[in-house]
Amino acid sequence: MSEEHSSAISKRIESEVVTMKYVDTRTAIPIPHVLHYNAHAEEDAGSPYILMSKVDGVPLSSVWDDMDDDRRLIVLRQVIDILLELWSHRFDKKGALFDGTDGSLCIRSSSLFVSPDNNGTRHRLQTTSYLHAADFWLAYANAQLYDIDESDFGSDIKPFTHSQAWFMRSLIPALFDPSIDVHGFPLSPGDFHSQNIMIADANSSHPRITSIIDWEFSGPDFVSSFAQYPLFIVDHPHWKNDHPLRERNLRDQATFDRLIREAERRRDPVNDNVKLSRLISNSYGIYLFQQAMYYPGMYSSVYPLLFAHVFGDDDDNNFSTDYYWALMENILNKDKQQFDRENGVWLEAREILGEEAVRPHLTRTEFIDLILKFEDRFDNGGSVSQWLTSLKQNVM
Repeated sequence: MSEEHSSAISKRIESEVVTMKYVDTRTAIPIPHVLHYNAHAEEDAGSPYILMSKVDGVPLSSVWDDMDDDRRLIVLRQVIDILLELWSHRFDKKGALFDGTDGSLCIRSSSLFVSPDNNGTRHRLQTTSYLHAADFWLAYANAQLYDIDESDFGSDIKPFTHSQAWFMRSLIPALFDPSIDVHGFPLSPGDFHSQNIMIADANSSHPRITSIIDWEFSGPDFVSSFAQYPLFIVDHPHWKNDHPLRERNLRDQATFDRLIREAERRRDPVNDNVKLSRLISNSYGIYLFQQAMYYPGMYSSVYPLLFAHVFGDDDDNNFSTDYYWALMENILNKDKQQFDRENGVWLEAREILGEEAVRPHLTRTEFIDLILKFEDRFDNGGSVSQWLTSLKQNVM
């Protein structure tokens, strides 16, 4: 394992322990107790680890589908209590909790956790630098456009992927309200899914949550990222329209909405500041946007849902095709011309240097280095030579 990989894993362990100790001592949320840990591979067992107390129960994911509506309601009420408690703990930055040098908590950028394999500039953003989600996502979207432009040099689908990323960026002002982050960032669990919620007495009339486990990647986050339905009552993007659990999820979301409004009124019957319930009930577009941006493996399923959320259903796909064509022929035409030219350059280079040398998925830098190495093999009047000349002129 490389030093960079080891460092990222160590930082994850350190922050997870600090977060768990914070939750254990500052909230009533049931979690395992940290008994001992080592964040460094070269010590003790030879691998980072956290030794925790044993918890009772089984993962909610193993029993949720067998529960009737009444028992799911009881569980959802407990889930809401946990979320509202986390919601009440606010911090001044988005990031990860660590121990400070003076014994107090400090917040460091979540980019410390990123694997060295994720080398895009968007993964290296300093999350602690952004005061609200709109600014962060604008920076992230700009970095994604840069990453698209710099990767897969000469790809013939780049005009399309660039247009999609441009469209995603254009949604940010409508999706993210900067004013909701002015009171700080709530403590967000990194993976608040049913497999990390332990439950006992699942078959009784009073199932109870015994512990929330797996606090890796947790930390203060933007309000809009926190204010979303628990994933186990959200339709999976891969589901078909007639999936049998869609109807149940609709019922559970309606129940969740009612229960959280009731809980908010009990906790604060007078104050009408930003309500978590209101934000969650309107979070679908933000959920789709974040899934598409953060998880490449989900993109092909999530992106069409986001497009339909913005423009309505497009059963014959004519509108989406016309929309991207209009972008590429007008406001993004300069970018399209650049990508088309680069595709021609890549094709000529591959014809002359061979498929083994000019592989798919070369970065722009890798392609330039390759061309400079074999510059004398290209005709002066050819696409590669002309492109390289213009590139050198732009640098000068």
